[in-house]
Amino acid sequence: MMKARVVDAVSFSYILRTVGEFLSEANFIVTNDGIKISGIDPSRVVFLDIFMPAAYFEDFEVNGEKEILGFNLEDVNDILKRVAKDDSLIISSSESKIIFTFDGEFTRSFELPLIQVEATQPPSVNLEFPFKAKLLTITYADIIDELSDLGEAIIISSKDNKLYFEVEGDMGSSKVELSTEGGTLLEASGSDASSVYGMEYIANTSKMRRASDTMELSFGSQIPLKLHFELPQGGYGDFYIAPRAE
Repeated sequence: MMKARVVDAVSFSYILRTVGEFLSEANFIVTNDGIKISGIDPSRVVFLDIFMPAAYFEDFEVNGEKEILGFNLEDVNDILKRVAKDDSLIISSSESKIIFTFDGEFTRSFELPLIQVEATQPPSVNLEFPFKAKLLTITYADIIDELSDLGEAIIISSKDNKLYFEVEGDMGSSKVELSTEGGTLLEASGSDASSVYGMEYIANTSKMRRASDTMELSFGSQIPLKLHFELPQGGYGDFYIAPRAE
C-alpha cells in the first residue's frame, strides 16, 4: 500500500507519456527512497531508467520496504491526459488496484487493475563516454522536433567541443551546431566522436521537455547514446539508445 502526491501533475504525466513511447507495460518499484521505472523496448534498442525520489513528491508514504505496482501504460496515459494545469495528482494503491486521483477545481478518481509485469534485467551500462554536453532540455527538444521529419537516422557528432545534429534524407540535409560560445550548450567536454542513431527513438524522448529543465547528452563513436534528463529534487530520466549498424 502506498500513497504519493505530485504537485505538478502535468510534468509527471509527460514522464509517463514518454515511457509509453517505448513500453506498453511497466512497474512502479516503490521503496522508501522513491519510485523507479525501468525497462527495455521491444526492439531492444532503448533501455530507460526513471527515478523520482521521495522528495519529488509533496507527500510520500509506503508500507513496507518495497512495493511493485504493475500497470498498462496505455490505460494510465489515457487517464493522465485528463489532467488540468492546476491539478495535483495523488497516486495510491490497494491490494489489486492502482488509483489516480486528480485534486483541482473538483476531485476525480480513476482505478485500474494491477497486472503482473515481468521485471526487466537491466543491461550493463557502465560506459565510458568520450563526449558529454549539458544543455537546456527545451533546446534539445526543439532541435529534434525540427529535424525529425527529415530522415530516419540522425548523426550526432562532436568536434572541438562543439555538438552537431545532422540529418540526411530525401528532402535534403540539415545540420545544427551547438556550442558553449554560442550559448546553446551550458557545458561541453571530451574528444571528437560521431555515431548514427534511429531518429524515431530520439524523437520519442522530446516530451521530457515538459518535465525537465536541463539534461546531459553523452556519447561516443558506435556506442550507445545516453540522454540524462534532470528532474526536481535529484530525480532523473535516463535513456540509453543503441547506435544504428553502419
